[in-house]
Amino acid sequence: MKTNQTENVSAKKEEIVGNETYEFIGRLALTLFNQKIKIRYSTLQKILVDNGLNSYGNERGMAQAISAAYRYWDRVEKEKFAISTTPGAIASTFVNKDGYPSWLD
Repeated sequence: MKTNQTENVSAKKEEIVGNETYEFIGRLALTLFNQKIKIRYSTLQKILVDNGLNSYGNERGMAQAISAAYRYWDRVEKEKFAISTTPGAIASTFVNKDGYPSWLD
Protein backbone atom coordinates (compact mmCIF):
# COMPACT_ATOMS: atom_id res chain seq x y z
CA MET A 1 0.00 0.00 0.00
CA LYS A 2 2.81 2.44 0.86
CA THR A 3 4.40 1.91 -2.55
CA ASN A 4 1.23 3.05 -4.30
CA GLN A 5 0.99 6.09 -2.03
CA THR A 6 4.62 6.97 -2.74
CA GLU A 7 4.09 6.61 -6.48
CA ASN A 8 0.97 8.79 -6.33
CA VAL A 9 2.81 11.52 -4.40
CA SER A 10 5.72 11.38 -6.86
CA ALA A 11 3.35 11.65 -9.82
CA LYS A 12 1.64 14.67 -8.26
CA LYS A 13 5.00 16.32 -7.56
CA GLU A 14 6.00 15.91 -11.21
CA GLU A 15 2.88 17.80 -12.31
CA ILE A 16 3.60 20.92 -10.26
CA VAL A 17 7.33 21.48 -10.76
CA GLY A 18 8.22 24.24 -13.20
CA ASN A 19 11.97 24.93 -13.38
CA GLU A 20 13.62 22.12 -15.33
CA THR A 21 17.00 22.38 -13.61
CA TYR A 22 15.50 22.54 -10.12
CA GLU A 23 13.25 19.61 -11.01
CA PHE A 24 16.27 17.60 -12.12
CA ILE A 25 18.30 18.52 -9.02
CA GLY A 26 15.39 17.48 -6.78
CA ARG A 27 14.81 14.15 -8.50
CA LEU A 28 18.51 13.35 -8.54
CA ALA A 29 18.81 14.28 -4.86
CA LEU A 30 15.95 11.96 -3.90
CA THR A 31 17.48 9.08 -5.85
CA LEU A 32 20.96 9.58 -4.44
CA PHE A 33 19.69 10.18 -0.90
CA ASN A 34 17.73 6.93 -1.04
CA GLN A 35 20.97 5.09 -1.85
CA LYS A 36 23.01 7.08 0.76
CA ILE A 37 25.19 8.60 -1.95
CA LYS A 38 26.70 12.08 -1.72
CA ILE A 39 28.22 13.86 -4.71
CA ARG A 40 30.33 16.98 -5.06
CA TYR A 41 29.06 20.13 -6.69
CA SER A 42 31.56 19.62 -9.52
CA THR A 43 30.06 16.21 -10.25
CA LEU A 44 26.56 17.67 -10.25
CA GLN A 45 27.76 20.32 -12.70
CA LYS A 46 28.98 17.63 -15.09
CA ILE A 47 25.71 15.73 -14.79
CA LEU A 48 23.72 18.90 -15.52
CA VAL A 49 25.87 19.65 -18.59
CA ASP A 50 25.48 16.06 -19.83
CA ASN A 51 21.71 16.51 -19.58
CA GLY A 52 21.66 19.88 -21.34
CA LEU A 53 20.77 21.87 -18.22
CA ASN A 54 22.22 25.02 -16.64
CA SER A 55 25.47 24.17 -14.80
CA TYR A 56 25.88 27.53 -13.00
CA GLY A 57 29.59 27.99 -13.76
CA ASN A 58 31.71 27.29 -10.69
CA GLU A 59 31.36 25.73 -7.23
CA ARG A 60 30.02 28.94 -5.71
CA GLY A 61 27.43 29.22 -8.47
CA MET A 62 26.49 25.59 -8.00
CA ALA A 63 26.05 26.12 -4.24
CA GLN A 64 23.69 29.01 -5.01
CA ALA A 65 21.75 26.87 -7.49
CA ILE A 66 21.41 24.07 -4.93
CA SER A 67 20.19 26.59 -2.38
CA ALA A 68 17.67 27.94 -4.89
CA ALA A 69 16.51 24.40 -5.74
CA TYR A 70 16.11 23.72 -2.01
CA ARG A 71 13.93 26.84 -1.55
CA TYR A 72 11.95 26.04 -4.69
CA TRP A 73 11.15 22.47 -3.62
CA ASP A 74 10.44 23.59 -0.07
CA ARG A 75 7.83 26.04 -1.34
CA VAL A 76 6.30 23.57 -3.83
CA GLU A 77 6.02 20.74 -1.33
CA LYS A 78 4.72 22.88 1.53
CA GLU A 79 1.92 24.10 -0.71
CA LYS A 80 0.85 20.64 -1.86
CA PHE A 81 2.01 17.97 0.58
CA ALA A 82 1.97 17.26 4.31
CA ILE A 83 5.59 16.06 4.35
CA SER A 84 8.40 17.83 2.53
CA THR A 85 11.13 15.35 1.52
CA THR A 86 12.96 16.77 -1.48
CA PRO A 87 14.56 19.78 0.29
CA GLY A 88 16.09 17.52 2.92
CA ALA A 89 17.48 15.22 0.26
CA ILE A 90 18.97 18.20 -1.57
CA ALA A 91 20.56 19.54 1.62
CA SER A 92 22.07 16.15 2.50
CA THR A 93 23.22 14.92 -0.89
CA PHE A 94 25.26 17.64 -2.58
CA VAL A 95 28.56 18.59 -0.93
CA ASN A 96 31.41 21.06 -1.52
CA LYS A 97 34.97 20.08 -2.45
CA ASP A 98 35.70 19.38 1.22
CA GLY A 99 32.80 16.94 1.48
CA TYR A 100 30.43 19.16 3.49
CA PRO A 101 27.06 20.62 2.56
CA SER A 102 27.41 24.38 2.10
CA TRP A 103 24.83 25.07 4.78
CA LEU A 104 27.39 23.87 7.35
CA ASP A 105 29.84 26.63 6.34
